[in-house]
This record gives sequence, structure tokens and C-alpha cells, in this order.
Amino acid sequence: MIPDFGTVAGLFQVTALDYAGNHDGEVTYELGLESAGALSFSAA
Repeated sequence: MIPDFGTVAGLFQVTALDYAGNHDGEVTYELGLESAGALSFSAA
């Protein structure tokens, strides 16, 4: 889902997942995806 834009739907595979943060604070993450087939888009 892309806020104020639309939704991309389909099969995806995770190619990267990195996360970091302090034990008593915020967590940040980065996620890499690749499409694993045909995609569809629905406007918001």
C-alpha cells in the first residue's frame, strides 16, 4: 500500500531485511523486495 497513491498487489520475495536499534529505544528497518510474478495496481 502506498498512502494517497494506491496499492500494488502480487507475489513478492524478500531479498533483504536489515534492522537496528537500541535495546531501550526505537527500531529502524530496511526491507528489499522483488516481484515473483505479475503485479496489479489499484489507485486510491
